Amino acid sequence: MWTGSAIHQLSSSFATSTSSVFRRLRSRPGVYAFIAFLFAYVALIRYCSYAYYRDPTSTFFDPVRGYERHYSLKRLQDAEAFIRNANNSLPSHTKPKNIKMCVGMATIGRDGEQYVRSAIGSLLDGLTPEEREEVFMAVLIAETKPELHPIYSEQWLVNVVDKVLLYDVPQSLHEDLVQWEAKKDYRKKAIFDYIYILQRCYDTGARWITMIEDDTLAVDQWYPRAIEALAEADEQQSASRGDWLYLRLFYTEEFLGWNSEDWPRYLIGSVIVTGMTVAALLLIRQTVLKTAITNMVVVVVSLICCPMCIALYFAAGKMSMQPYHPGVYEMPKFGCCGQGFTFSRQVASKLIARLASVRVGFVDEIIEAWANELDLVRWVITPSLLQHIGGHSSKGDDYGGKAKYARSVAEKIWNFGFETYDDNVP
Repeated sequence: MWTGSAIHQLSSSFATSTSSVFRRLRSRPGVYAFIAFLFAYVALIRYCSYAYYRDPTSTFFDPVRGYERHYSLKRLQDAEAFIRNANNSLPSHTKPKNIKMCVGMATIGRDGEQYVRSAIGSLLDGLTPEEREEVFMAVLIAETKPELHPIYSEQWLVNVVDKVLLYDVPQSLHEDLVQWEAKKDYRKKAIFDYIYILQRCYDTGARWITMIEDDTLAVDQWYPRAIEALAEADEQQSASRGDWLYLRLFYTEEFLGWNSEDWPRYLIGSVIVTGMTVAALLLIRQTVLKTAITNMVVVVVSLICCPMCIALYFAAGKMSMQPYHPGVYEMPKFGCCGQGFTFSRQVASKLIARLASVRVGFVDEIIEAWANELDLVRWVITPSLLQHIGGHSSKGDDYGGKAKYARSVAEKIWNFGFETYDDNVP
């Protein structure tokens, strides 16, 4: 049994040991500083998990919260209301006479939800009468049997769209289209459809031609934003070099992280930051804290604290640490995907010829290869003016029938900044 004297002796020994530890800590301010650093570091980790869950380039990315719809839900409601009203009314406008931009879209029937309704509704909802006079909307029912498309017979389509396009081609080409459909050969048919719409938009005489996929949502006031961005791209290009290819209206942050080919730049930057930190410590030691900053403190800061801070910087994600602020930028690489491009009239005619010469492949890959070959500048507007809303890829069979994989690819085509429009964009 424990006697009173034994307990007293044990308590006295513990108090003596604790006092000795604190005396040693007080004699080593660097230990205090390191403990304080650890507490601050843990707090920063907690902050990063709270602040950067929406950044797909971040270690702290949370797909459950990151893919939550916020602004896109509002735009879906706006688009659906627009389509409902259009379905119950007569056409509210005549075909544009002062065409500045032709918007082209190809649509095929999907299993389940037809995203094209929301896509068209969001593009036209909110346009002022003056803006609507400048926008020519052309939609291709990209089916050899158009009556099989669910929207083909819906009244709203002819009420709001300026031109509903059907295949008007020679019999031999029509037979090719039937075969491509039967074989689900989207690598040929998608290029043909793109050329078909580009040419029809070119024939309108529009200065700008915008190609948009049928599973997207447009931000409110997308048109004046796009026109302003095109003017800025023109202005920057005139002070830069050569021709430019397109203004990208959609991109995903998924591929804009810390790219492995840039590791020398990251390494040099890390060395510079560490060197500046050590130099600052040595300067402070010579001028202010001559005894507190020992050689061991310098070693711990340079070999432990700095690398830990640098690691956290990279873990936080490139889009969080080096975000694109609202504006127009060059995006020569990693600008997936092809949900929305705006071309000038001059470029569109050249693109038609280019696609016609290739004929097989993915349109966005062909466009990017052409840009790399001719060193054409590619511009992007941020935040994105479009959001991808398709849960299933319309090209699922291009993945060898692996529907689950096709779905995961389609869901990753997402712009996270789009969902914050209400928060940070006027």
